[in-house]
Amino acid sequence: MASNIGKRTIVNIFLGIFLQAMIALIFESGGIVSGTIANFLLNTENVKWIFLLYGPLIAARGDIAVLAGKLGTGLHLGSIKPSFRNNTSTYRSLIASTITIAILDGFMIGIVTYIMNLIIYPIGIRNYNPLLFFVIPIIVLSITVIIATQIISLIAFLTFKRGLNPDVYVVPVVSAINNILITLIFAVVLIIFKPWGGEIIINDETVFAVATNKELLGTYIGIIPSTLAIVAVIYIIVKFAKEYEFKKMMKEAFIAIVLSVILGTITGVALSSGEEALIAYPQLLVALPAFIGTLADQVSISANVFITDFSTGYFDPKISSIKEPKLWASFLGIGSAGAVITILLCLIGSFISWNSIELFWHIPLVMIVTVLANIISFVIVGSLIFALSIFAFRREIDPDNFAIPLASCLADLTCAGLIIVFSFLILPDVGNHEAELEVVKSLVTASLFK
Repeated sequence: MASNIGKRTIVNIFLGIFLQAMIALIFESGGIVSGTIANFLLNTENVKWIFLLYGPLIAARGDIAVLAGKLGTGLHLGSIKPSFRNNTSTYRSLIASTITIAILDGFMIGIVTYIMNLIIYPIGIRNYNPLLFFVIPIIVLSITVIIATQIISLIAFLTFKRGLNPDVYVVPVVSAINNILITLIFAVVLIIFKPWGGEIIINDETVFAVATNKELLGTYIGIIPSTLAIVAVIYIIVKFAKEYEFKKMMKEAFIAIVLSVILGTITGVALSSGEEALIAYPQLLVALPAFIGTLADQVSISANVFITDFSTGYFDPKISSIKEPKLWASFLGIGSAGAVITILLCLIGSFISWNSIELFWHIPLVMIVTVLANIISFVIVGSLIFALSIFAFRREIDPDNFAIPLASCLADLTCAGLIIVFSFLILPDVGNHEAELEVVKSLVTASLFK
């Protein structure tokens, strides 16, 4: 009888976390908007370095999303008031540190992406002028963080006032919002600056040449707001240097910032390398931010569950705790919710890109690619975030500052990378594997018309 009760308890745990995760992750469908913006406004086919910058810019949403977790904790503890007026020094320090981290992230993105541009691109596409790699990320993230901090605060305050848990519901919502903001602002900045030259032929492919100084005039003007952003960061650091919360967040988040820039740039390289798949299957590009955002939210929710259970003493912060039924049942529930949401996102992306889809039987193949990428990525990154959560807990490091940003960047890299890999292995017109796919085509077509 005890065994039966135990099994029912495990099922209840699984269903409980599955439903909560489904409700939270459904907001990630809003990430489709950012993918649609990228598909229609970003000239990824002709301007090769766009993906190189887009990867780390999207990864930077994890730095901004840290605020959501900190607000949830602060609201529960009473160290933050659910109001914009006369809020506490803790809240002001959190806003200041979030803005500082985002703008510093933009500066570091410039360094790493400029170096990668010199390494991976051939002459004719390679940019020797580092200007656009610094000006554009700083401007994009400066505008994004100013808008996002207000939206995140508003959502957290309203959620808390209505008796809901900000830790569960706010992070997925702001993740989608940050994706949309970053993509839209990035697209608008590129449309305004147009930092590229005329069309040329490289390896039988039409691309835009590297911009001349005349064509970079708009980007040179962009030096003014980007410099003002750096000056603002210096002012914030001087003003809040003695604030405990500011110093703690900056200290613990610094390593995560460096690693997030590196991982985000590798994600950008992966996306650039997988350009063939994203162009051949526009539903992948449309839903890509939502796919990787879903995985990032899955591992963030998992990290929150792990840390909460460590803090309450439900199980010990050690690797062997993976055997605990509550832990693996929760992990399985979050993973299952992510797989279901991935299928939904794939269908929505296919619907939006319907006019660009040549053969309907490709849709199930794209679904297989994305679900496989989600499941395998969640197992890999989820296991790693479990270990990182244990490390953070034992070292008394706030996981909101350390584990969550890293989880987001690792999720971006793993999910985007596996989608590209499986696309080349499975999808027609990507790579060279037409013959073996004829059997799959016949089976899918037969089953649909059976």
